Amino acid sequence: MDIGTVVQLAAATEPGSDGAWPVLLLAALGYAVSYAISIRLHPYRPCRRCGESGKHRGAIFTRSFRDCRRCGGTGRELRLFARER
Repeated sequence: MDIGTVVQLAAATEPGSDGAWPVLLLAALGYAVSYAISIRLHPYRPCRRCGESGKHRGAIFTRSFRDCRRCGGTGRELRLFARER
C-alpha cells in the first residue's frame, strides 16, 4: 500500500470531508480581490470621531469648536489598508 492510497482512505473515512475547502478558498480570494478594488476606488470613509463634520466641539461651550485631531478637519479618514495618493 503506497502513501497515496493511505491518504485517500483517510480522506474518505474522515467525517465531514466533502471538499468544501476549495470553495471557501475561492470565496476568500474573491473577497480579497473585491476589497482591494474597493480600496483603490474609495480609499476614505467618514471620520468616526467627529461624525464627518471635521469639528471637535467643546464640552462646556458647545458652540466653540476646533479641527478634529483624527481627520485633521476633513471629516474623512483612510480605510484599512488604503494608502494616501
